[in-house]
Amino acid sequence: MDQAFQAQAGTLESCDALVTVIRSSADSGVAVAVESSVAGRFTDEIRRQVLAVADTLSVTDIAVRVIDRGALNFVLQARVETALRRLLDAEQEAAQ
Repeated sequence: MDQAFQAQAGTLESCDALVTVIRSSADSGVAVAVESSVAGRFTDEIRRQVLAVADTLSVTDIAVRVIDRGALNFVLQARVETALRRLLDAEQEAAQ
């Protein structure tokens, strides 16, 4: 794959999260970086949520950056799913 694909979803508003995903090299798995105002308490949970959504969609070899502003779990899950689907759609369009 010659082209790097990237997608994002969300905002930096209060009670939301900005999720950015980028395709990484083959066999790199899922790397998650979290910036959060509540990082000390919820970083592990945010990582678990990201990994669960990626697993559900069978997506690997990506780097995910989450800037959290107090998003609830269902908001975070929706943002991650949307960003991943956008990434997959961009890759699919480029392949055609």
